Amino acid sequence: MGEWETGLNVAHDRGIIDADLRDRLAAMSFEREARADRFPMRIALIVLGAILLVSAGFAVIVRVLGDDPSEVLIAAVLLLVAAIAEGVAWLVRKAKSLSFLAGIVGAFAGVPLGFSVAVLLPNDPNAAAGTVGAFIAASWSLLWFQRTRAGLAIAAVIAELAFFVGFAGEWANFSMETTGVVLCIVGIAAATVSIFGRLKPSLPPLVASLIVIGVGCVQQNTYGGDVIAVIGLVISAALFLLSYRRAEALMSAATAVSTGVWAVVLTTALTEGAIAPLVVAAVIGAGLIAWGLRLSRR
Repeated sequence: MGEWETGLNVAHDRGIIDADLRDRLAAMSFEREARADRFPMRIALIVLGAILLVSAGFAVIVRVLGDDPSEVLIAAVLLLVAAIAEGVAWLVRKAKSLSFLAGIVGAFAGVPLGFSVAVLLPNDPNAAAGTVGAFIAASWSLLWFQRTRAGLAIAAVIAELAFFVGFAGEWANFSMETTGVVLCIVGIAAATVSIFGRLKPSLPPLVASLIVIGVGCVQQNTYGGDVIAVIGLVISAALFLLSYRRAEALMSAATAVSTGVWAVVLTTALTEGAIAPLVVAAVIGAGLIAWGLRLSRR
């Protein structure tokens, strides 16, 4: 006896329905409507099968390509990987509860797609080809973010934009420091937008932005480790204060961790060299503590 029949018997025993109505309802046959957000087993099997197929196929392709494959063959392999990832993303997207996973897989498809185009461009792979490939990858990831609103998809966009800036800087013969400044600007802009809640979910793009800022700061290495640490510390501290006032706890924690990392870098850099930076750091730290204590008394 199923749940339907058991429920009818309970209703009859309690006098809610009579025996005739119970029998007529019990004779009815119907199919329960499947939950819209349930993840179908067929899609799960397809996803697992695609993962195994890609793994086995990639191993076979590496053996077939040999040591010196042609650009056309490499591009074909990359396009095949992109097509498989895109197909899996569309299948997973049918389960609404797993749309975030579709966004991740779909965003991944942009990477081999972009590099396949870069490989096919004239001349050997260079900065110009890398710029085009990174732009295509970022555009594709942005498309999947708009479809699914997956946080890791927009984080991928920010990372791919960083690669775009790096390749474009090399193509335009920018110095490493100039490219680093542009990366910091991109990272700060993306982090600020995330903190103000213009990107939802906000934590993944914020973390990606902090990493991009870190890369941009490191590219100022000609000025010395202490300068790099000060730049990173100032930016992270400013974002921490902003997120503390405007964002949720996890975002404040992310910027706090970034600030702590740069503080460790600064400490390491200040163990050698002139004493003046140590004095400046100590004065600033004492001033911040005094400021905080003054605010706490209000």
